[in-house]
Amino acid sequence: MSGRFGVLAMVSAMAAWAATAGAQQQVNRKQTETLLADFPPAVYETTQVSPNARRVAYVLTDQGKQTVWLDGKPQETFDRVAALGFSPNSRWLAYAALRGGKWRVVVNGNQQPEYEAVGTPLFSPDSLKLAYVAKQADGKRVVVLNKKPSEPYDVISAGLLVFGPDSKQLVFGAVKDGQCYLVVDGLPQGPYEDLGTATGYPFSADGKHLAYVILKDKKLHVVRDGQLGPPSDDVGDVVFSPDGSQMASAAKEKGKWRVSIDGRSQPPYDAIGEGSLLFSPDGSRLAYTARSGKQWMLVVDGKPGKPYDSIGQVLFSPDGRSLACKVRAAGTQMVVHDGREGRIFNRVGDGTLVFSPNSQRLAYVAMVSHKDSCVVVDEKRRHRYDFAGYLTFTPDNRAPVYAADNGKKAFTVVDEGEAVRQYDGIWNVRGEKLIFDSPKKFHYLGVREGKIYLVEEETE
Repeated sequence: MSGRFGVLAMVSAMAAWAATAGAQQQVNRKQTETLLADFPPAVYETTQVSPNARRVAYVLTDQGKQTVWLDGKPQETFDRVAALGFSPNSRWLAYAALRGGKWRVVVNGNQQPEYEAVGTPLFSPDSLKLAYVAKQADGKRVVVLNKKPSEPYDVISAGLLVFGPDSKQLVFGAVKDGQCYLVVDGLPQGPYEDLGTATGYPFSADGKHLAYVILKDKKLHVVRDGQLGPPSDDVGDVVFSPDGSQMASAAKEKGKWRVSIDGRSQPPYDAIGEGSLLFSPDGSRLAYTARSGKQWMLVVDGKPGKPYDSIGQVLFSPDGRSLACKVRAAGTQMVVHDGREGRIFNRVGDGTLVFSPNSQRLAYVAMVSHKDSCVVVDEKRRHRYDFAGYLTFTPDNRAPVYAADNGKKAFTVVDEGEAVRQYDGIWNVRGEKLIFDSPKKFHYLGVREGKIYLVEEETE
């Protein structure tokens, strides 16, 4: 499996294993194909799938020149292209292109102004705005928003741009004349001694609150809505609750890390897991991973759980009442669901834990060995395949749905039934689940004999 681009299959057959795979039931579900594009293996490494998994773009190189192909149609040829990305609504494709020593951003074939260099284009959540960092001929950096450059700066911090969730605000860090600023909608805030970029510039989901980290008198502070927080030696994650009413952060002081919620500190630990702070969907609970000595624990509502060698993905159920995580102990891995340890495997797939919409069922992908995977539903192991991925549940909570590869072909599986129509590979947005369009219909991209198709499938 290509972890980078989410392609499933494209592997050679394993004859001995394939003999055991044939016993699985095949189901003739209704499948409709729409040809999108030619899809030679040479383009796999540059392929981007749109967020709605209905469009595909890639770069084709010919005699040293590069051309972006969008849904099977070539765009203009350049010396080099990079940083392909679709807008959230999947309507627009943007990328950086080089010709004659100058870079420009191209959006659906339309070229924007030339610069010495350009960064990765970023669409706003509503897809109506496009921003990127650009280097001018004088060496100064600007942020270009809908073709209009900002005032110039000496540095744009880490090239990091952040849109607010309502798309109304654009935030970035910048340095000018030796001073650091946070620029919000073109207005510099500061100056500061330094500005942290590791935590980013998180907004609350409603866009009403903004947090960032600054350096003052050799100490780091979290600034929330312009208010300076307490000093610390280091700062980890900063996250808002779903409704924006609470903010949790991890900070280090005197050699120990603590998580605090709106200034209320929890017990100290040797480390807090990076990226692990997670509010429940209703904001009433907070979970994170913490290390004491060499052991890691899942801390929920301030209370540590059983220690393990490491803890991976942590997931709340949609109703927030249930909690699952992936753990490692003594060289094996398992899933812990509300404190109950599940089956032991060599490996549990990263990011594969999924609850059913009604929060009553839990599924994940487990690996017995290399090219020996299975989907586990309610701790019951399903059929074994070379690979399995894009796991989800039907909207009615009835059955798990996923893509699988038996060493020869790739296909979808609904509950225990394999689709009769099979492919050389199945592609989807990296790290995402199969997308349902209605209670009984889902879609994905299938590759067969050098062509890629939009496949729409109906469950029974």
